[in-house]
Amino acid sequence: MKNRDLTFSDWLKEDFEKLGEKEWVPVFWNFGSLESGERVMYSSAIIVKNKVKEALKKVEPDLYVYEEKPDFVEYRNKKGKRVLKYRRFHEEGIEPLVYWRIFKGKKRRKTFIYLEEDKGKKEKVFLFIDERTGKEDEVIYIEKDKVLIKLKYLKEYLAIKQAYLALYFELVRLSEHTLEELGKEEIRGKITRDSNYIYSFSLVEDSINGFSSLGRLRGKKIIAPPKDFHSVFEKGSQKFEEFIIEVGKEGKEIWQSCEFSLESEFAELFVFFRREVLKKYYDKHSSFTVEDGKVEHKGFWHLPVMNNHREYVVVRFKFLHGLPYEEQVHWRNFNVTPKGVSDIDLWRYLNGVYLEPEHPEFLFKKRFFSFQAVWREKFGWDLFLPLPEGDSYHMKTLHVPFTSDQKEFDEQILSLHKILIESLNDKELAKGVSIEKQNPGSIDKLEAFLKHHNFPDLSIIEFLKKLQALRSAAVAHRKGKKYEEIKEYFGIGTKSFFSVFEDILNRCIEILTKLNYVF
Repeated sequence: MKNRDLTFSDWLKEDFEKLGEKEWVPVFWNFGSLESGERVMYSSAIIVKNKVKEALKKVEPDLYVYEEKPDFVEYRNKKGKRVLKYRRFHEEGIEPLVYWRIFKGKKRRKTFIYLEEDKGKKEKVFLFIDERTGKEDEVIYIEKDKVLIKLKYLKEYLAIKQAYLALYFELVRLSEHTLEELGKEEIRGKITRDSNYIYSFSLVEDSINGFSSLGRLRGKKIIAPPKDFHSVFEKGSQKFEEFIIEVGKEGKEIWQSCEFSLESEFAELFVFFRREVLKKYYDKHSSFTVEDGKVEHKGFWHLPVMNNHREYVVVRFKFLHGLPYEEQVHWRNFNVTPKGVSDIDLWRYLNGVYLEPEHPEFLFKKRFFSFQAVWREKFGWDLFLPLPEGDSYHMKTLHVPFTSDQKEFDEQILSLHKILIESLNDKELAKGVSIEKQNPGSIDKLEAFLKHHNFPDLSIIEFLKKLQALRSAAVAHRKGKKYEEIKEYFGIGTKSFFSVFEDILNRCIEILTKLNYVF
């Protein structure tokens, strides 16, 4: 059997000294049992300042979460008149932080005022979400018989309420040895106190559950509110980054803070960034969206951009002001001296007229969805089945590779294959057409469908088969002889991945255009 320290010297040194000072504070926690030989219980309460002195006179909790509930008090006043008074808590100035509710015939349940719940787990984590940046931070952790609150948020709560936190604790340890065998003498209710805590210690003989002796530590520790604090809800003094707005006569970059960019004379100046600035937002597609003309963290911020240039993203200086500082830092890392603007973006800016995007990734997506609508209207079914929810990111993140990295190129080939080839509507394509090939694949069925409808250009079938072969040789299997053979068709090795994928997207756009024209 484990040799437990019935004097709790280990707990007093390791846990008690830091109780209420670590990152997570146990405001309610029961674990262990008397049957196992050790039980620990934590609970808590919020206490107003003028009750603290009185609370530190006794080791007992000032309230019990199992019993605390609103009730009515009946008494007679000086005139003998019956008075019925609502009492929210058992004692004014002392209230529970955690409520324990008991429903007759049901299991006990804890409840707590929460911020935002992270669902889908047995335990519950409640989050604080920064309304400006969208960043999440864990605040409260709840599981069976356990509630922890992050210290910085708990301290802020105390500061706002101008109240104190009382942390109650009771620890019991049992031993199969008698006090004599342990070389200990009996101690009953020895009190230890300081300015912010009080506890009693007992060490006695006890035959409970087959044990012979018992140590018990019971008391409370008071946690004061911070004297100075800054709320997580305060906007504070936001920082702003500087960006290159032009190049001076000496060839030096001229930097300007975007703090006053909305009203400054530079508001409409174009600020340029390498296109790789967008990679972060494609990679974190569950939070961010990149579309023709905008980058967005939905619900938090929206940045109008000119992103049709092959190499650069352009932002009007005034719009950088609205980015959270962390995002400004990210964009500054890709800031370059003034370069060119795409013809489409410039035309839109000067004339305020919408034109189709010219960048292949945006044009492909636009043409794809418009084609789907036209085809559905004519045939009553989709040529390309909608991606299931688990695959929908393939369309959202489809982009021309930013780097010469093989992995990024392979990922984009896989996405395009999912969108165009794996999504072909086999069932509808095969209806009413003659297919000579045994065990035909999706592309074979498309070929038969096109022949049946006298489609004039079957070169698109060859391209789709080559694209399928590229996906198979480059992504689905180890790169070998077949990959070396297919590389030549797409110009891989003689052209950059950037250019190769642009060419592939342009060919896909051409296919959609031809299909749309004929059908």
